[in-house]
Amino acid sequence: MKTLLRVASIAVFTAGYSFQADAEQKDDVESEVTASIAEPSTENVKPPAIAEESFDQAIASLVHDEIGEASDGKDRKTLVHQALRAFYAGSAATPIWVGENGPNQKARDAAKEIEAADAYGLNPKDYDLPDVTSTARSREALAKIELKMTHAVLGYAHHAKAGRIKPAKVGHRLNNPVSLENPRAFLESLRTEDDVVARLRDLHPKHKQFVQLKKKLAALRGHGDGKPQVQIPDGPALRTGTKHPHVALLRKRLSVSAPDETKANTFDDSVKTAVVKFQKGKGLKADGVVGNGTRRALNGQSNEQLAVRILANMERWRWLPDDMAGEAGIFVWANIPEFRTRIVQAGKTVFDERVIVGKTNKKTPVFSDKMEWIEFHPTWYVPNSIKVEDIGPSLRRPTSSVVDRYHLKISCGRHGSDWRKIDWNVVNIRNCSVTQPPGAKSVLGDFKFKFPNGHDVYMHDTPTKRLFGTTTRTYSHGCVRIQNPRRMAEILLEHDKGMTSARVGQILKGPKRLHTEKLSKHVPVHITYFTTVFDKEGNFRTRSDYYGHDKRLAQALTGKGHLLPAPVIAVSRKRTPRRRTRTAQETPWTNAFSAN
Repeated sequence: MKTLLRVASIAVFTAGYSFQADAEQKDDVESEVTASIAEPSTENVKPPAIAEESFDQAIASLVHDEIGEASDGKDRKTLVHQALRAFYAGSAATPIWVGENGPNQKARDAAKEIEAADAYGLNPKDYDLPDVTSTARSREALAKIELKMTHAVLGYAHHAKAGRIKPAKVGHRLNNPVSLENPRAFLESLRTEDDVVARLRDLHPKHKQFVQLKKKLAALRGHGDGKPQVQIPDGPALRTGTKHPHVALLRKRLSVSAPDETKANTFDDSVKTAVVKFQKGKGLKADGVVGNGTRRALNGQSNEQLAVRILANMERWRWLPDDMAGEAGIFVWANIPEFRTRIVQAGKTVFDERVIVGKTNKKTPVFSDKMEWIEFHPTWYVPNSIKVEDIGPSLRRPTSSVVDRYHLKISCGRHGSDWRKIDWNVVNIRNCSVTQPPGAKSVLGDFKFKFPNGHDVYMHDTPTKRLFGTTTRTYSHGCVRIQNPRRMAEILLEHDKGMTSARVGQILKGPKRLHTEKLSKHVPVHITYFTTVFDKEGNFRTRSDYYGHDKRLAQALTGKGHLLPAPVIAVSRKRTPRRRTRTAQETPWTNAFSAN
């Protein structure tokens, strides 16, 4: 019985009830219970396993640590840094270029492609490649190879997309080449891409001209000097009727046979025909006279010189978008050294016409923008350069007739608008508004094509049509004058809103007041400076470097700008007095004004 009572007593106590027992015994029991809860028995119980970090996670973590802390900013370097941190962060991050046995095949393929960057006009020395043949096995060493390879690939990708030289460095301020828009997404594509070489090659420009220049560059390299074997020494100008030993050399150079040996030194019509054909192919004045310029062209450039020029021109193609038309499906392209503008629609050239560009001291800027509207019968807002250099000096003469002759409107604020009552020795014409309304004497002609930009240049018509007949057309103050602006307007307006040429004609025949047609889709306008081009027949052509841009860009790219000829300085047109029988459109003032 006593035993049963004791068992029952213990059972009830452990269930939490109070019995008549001494306090010391109760405390001992409670202490035992508490201890059993706080320190469970470890007998036959294994501790939980800690997951071992995988190789991929370890490499990504080491790379992430090597990249360093995050930084703020919107420059390319900072954005790339942020993209690298994001790419190599997290448990799902994996390396691209290394495995447990060292650099992988993808790394070797990418390194080989980057080492051949010069085929695309890039410099392999710009990319610090790791040793992809390394037998390193430590995770720390492999992480360094991974990060170094990633940096090299991103540098290559940036140059392939946007070029090695910032356009602003060589005077082209409004071009904004597009680099990798999302470096992290690019790295993600490389991680899953099987053919990394194809992915890298896809970064380069797709323009047909770029592809042709790449092939031409390959053909030039490793083929000796490349100059024609027959050279024409310096000497007198050669023209029809000239008898000179250099004519015989000229015949050999152009493959023109002589009627007989006694006529070898005589410049006849057959020689002139060959010279004219050569001059047209080189974009020279096709007058059939062999002067200094034609001599230089006949003697040619070495393969190295041509290669340097091609590299400069390949770089310029990287500054343009792959899709030059954008959403508009059409674009305007004016190439300064060719003195031509084109409209390209659906990949086809639908307009190709002569243009006049800026003087060598008032260069037409190189940039891209978008045409927003077209003006019929435009008002001319005279730029400061013409106000200061042409109009101001004339107004200081009491006999000046420039205001009446060109129907100019002048407003000088508190000084009034009557030019005769203004003291032009005191008033700065820069502070005055000078305009020319629409009319027969408008220096802008019937059309103005506006693409607002920081240079205040645009495309327009001109009354001085005769200047389009010259070969070197560097006459303006920066704007681009179009030889056939009506046709240009018809194509753009028909594409944008279905306007017919008949409707364009109606507007032109209407009142001589401003009429504006806004474009529903703004048309990209690209003003470029390509001096090496392929014509529509696929023939390689070079154009003169009128502004000296080739030398500057070539020096920045290759350090060999000194190999290229000095800029061609167009001879200024002499302003000779006109007879009174000439029309007002042919006066020196019109030439000055239409230089806008």
